[in-house]
Amino acid sequence: MENDFIITSTNNIEGGSIKNYLGVINNNVVVGTNIFSDIGASIIDIFGGASTSYQNKLKNIYESSIQNLKIKAKNLGANAILSLSIDFDEISGGNKSMFMISVSGTAVIINYESIKVERKGLVSKESISIDILKNELTKKNIIQKVTEGKNLSQDEWYFVQQNTISNISEGILHNFLTNYGSFEIPVDSEKGKTLINNVTNYFRALEEDEAIDKLYNKVIEKPSIILNIMQNANIFSADKIDWLINKKLINTAIICLNINKDSYSNDECIKMNKLLEYFENIENKGEVKISKAILGKEKEKYICPNGHSNNIESIYCETYNCSQNIKGLIKNQVDQINQFKLKVETLKSLLDNK
Repeated sequence: MENDFIITSTNNIEGGSIKNYLGVINNNVVVGTNIFSDIGASIIDIFGGASTSYQNKLKNIYESSIQNLKIKAKNLGANAILSLSIDFDEISGGNKSMFMISVSGTAVIINYESIKVERKGLVSKESISIDILKNELTKKNIIQKVTEGKNLSQDEWYFVQQNTISNISEGILHNFLTNYGSFEIPVDSEKGKTLINNVTNYFRALEEDEAIDKLYNKVIEKPSIILNIMQNANIFSADKIDWLINKKLINTAIICLNINKDSYSNDECIKMNKLLEYFENIENKGEVKISKAILGKEKEKYICPNGHSNNIESIYCETYNCSQNIKGLIKNQVDQINQFKLKVETLKSLLDNK
């Protein structure tokens, strides 16, 4: 039961006692009606009293909303969601219609010990339901497609975002980096945007340690693409940024500073403060030199890390395509470090007041 995560519309779980209430959480998904445009191809379903295509689309969106809610709860340390509520609404305006699905519940920590005791005497099942069989067959088909480097269908993406499949994250990332930006899937195409959204949602749903390990290891090879995923999926790791610094990848490490995290612990805040100390104490790579001007007057000059000479008042090198300060940083990087400093100071204040 340690790995179980129960989601229920009831206010309690039979046999399990509530150890801690972590608060109400919610997730909203807004989608355009264009996602249902393919329903016309199966309009015959409607004459039977229901549209299978329509139902399947709604089912996928509903399951994705539940999964996002589960991720939020797990990031708070919860192992269950109680009082699950789901609302479907239509938003209209400007001759356009959109659907909004709102999912909410209470994140809690449940003591499962009593449930374990009740289950000790249970015998194994003598039969397997068709749903379990279909689930396992889908897993095997997805593993095969990922291994062969084939693209997943949208339904298969929904499946891997909602169901744990061991040992495919490496293959999914490899296939993504191979296909994204290719002739078949251009970056700015609808297929490209859909692919990066699917991969982002997949890594957001993945166990945090595995997602961090896979993405930070690849950020060295494809920084701009991987950083996009990490920023959208809130995959922040102070340990991995420190690892980047030790590899002398300072520019990449600075960009990673302002990736967000769904929740911050005191331990993570301490590590972030150590990162801040490193960036605030970077050794000077440039220097201030005193040179003799006309009539023998001495004059101070700022010599940037690239050897360009500037007026002493210059904070950043004024030579075209340089713009470095005495520590070898450009203004945008200094701004990012200052923003990170503000975040660390705010976190420390909030955690101290808890």
